[in-house]
Amino acid sequence: MNEEFEKNHDEELVKRYEEMLSKGNTYFFDIEEFEDLIDYYCLQNKFKNALDVIQYGYSLFRDNTTLMLRESQLLAGLGHLTKALSILKTLEKLEGHNEEALLTMASIYSQLHEHVKAIELLRKALELGNTEFQAEIILEIALEYENLERFDKAIDVLRKAVEKYPTNETFLYEIAYCFDMAERTAECIEYYHQFLEKFPYSFPAWYNLGNALQKVEQFDEALEAYDFCIAIQDDFTPAYFNKAQTLFKMERYQEAIHTFEETYTFEQPHAAVYCHIGECFEKLNQLDKALFYYRKSIQMDEHFADAYLGVGIILDMQDNIQEAIHYVEKAMSLDEESADYPIFLVEMLKKQERWEDAENIIQPLMAKHRDNEDVWMEYADLHYLRDDVRSALAMTRQANHAFPDSVELKFRLLAYLYISGLTTEAEELLVRLVIEHPEGLEDFVEYFPEIREYPLFIELTRNKLF
Repeated sequence: MNEEFEKNHDEELVKRYEEMLSKGNTYFFDIEEFEDLIDYYCLQNKFKNALDVIQYGYSLFRDNTTLMLRESQLLAGLGHLTKALSILKTLEKLEGHNEEALLTMASIYSQLHEHVKAIELLRKALELGNTEFQAEIILEIALEYENLERFDKAIDVLRKAVEKYPTNETFLYEIAYCFDMAERTAECIEYYHQFLEKFPYSFPAWYNLGNALQKVEQFDEALEAYDFCIAIQDDFTPAYFNKAQTLFKMERYQEAIHTFEETYTFEQPHAAVYCHIGECFEKLNQLDKALFYYRKSIQMDEHFADAYLGVGIILDMQDNIQEAIHYVEKAMSLDEESADYPIFLVEMLKKQERWEDAENIIQPLMAKHRDNEDVWMEYADLHYLRDDVRSALAMTRQANHAFPDSVELKFRLLAYLYISGLTTEAEELLVRLVIEHPEGLEDFVEYFPEIREYPLFIELTRNKLF
């Protein structure tokens, strides 16, 4: 049946149905015609009309399971979940092996956050053996386990799914997501290595392997994985983006810029790309170019907060601090949930010695983001700059209890211990940090340059240049 015939058929069918309503007559329509009428009104977003069609259908075909299914789907789509579920339970008694009914029920239970029940129904639908929908049902089961935060179970389901459907890209992405959420990155890397031994031309597998390797900072291996992905699928732009971000982390900024620019061949650059390029030029200390790309990002998307922050940072570096503050405040207005933008604003206010203004920003930030160690450090630093070292030390001690794994906080505590004259405790901490975390020494010296004059520091770092 060609499209023109179908269109004419639908128009005639609707005309006949609406003529019947206008005249108050009773016409006969078969089930297929009722389905066509329902589809027509749904496409027109006339859902009440569609429900009216179903009610008329019941007058001719009492307890018809097709009409019951369509009614339940319509009601569920309109948010009437309980009523839809009641109809489906009746339908299940009449026709217990209706796959579409089981899937609709599972969807409703999922919306009601009854994910275990949803999984039970999905598995029942899967047992019916309809190969056309098996892959979709397996994915839904995995997603329900994700809703329960049972990522281990989701991974088990997806492993079997990938074995059965190795070319299904959705499964390959979803299992990577679950490995990530379960914090099983090493296992994820091993999984994709094994998968690629069998399917070496799977570009999603190379891409996900690259992401996992990047997460554990195996940057060279991550680059290799992204390059394989690009070699197989040269227009897959996410691989270029993540390769560029890897190069950025490796401080290979010029190569990162080139990689971002390669995406121009395949799609129109968007605000985030220009912003990333701007950040690369910032790191290269090419401030005018950085400013150009940050502004270009804003031209692409005037609501892109990171680009406003980027402009603010460059203007600050160019000693145009008042205008810089304006741009950071704009970034804050666009993303009120982020702690990063207020932290940069506090930094700028401190440079101007606007202590009260900085305090007015940091206090509510502290209340809202107590789980952010940078906020703690900024507030402690503000106390220190206001010659309240006692409060700075007390706050940093508290922060170290809250974030016991933070190396930066340990070095910040070390600085305040020395400044407070608590030399014995400071020296004990210094010895431990030099042995356990020598990578933090350079930033520590930048923050507290006076440490260069302390004999123990000189002795412990004799072979290091700061």
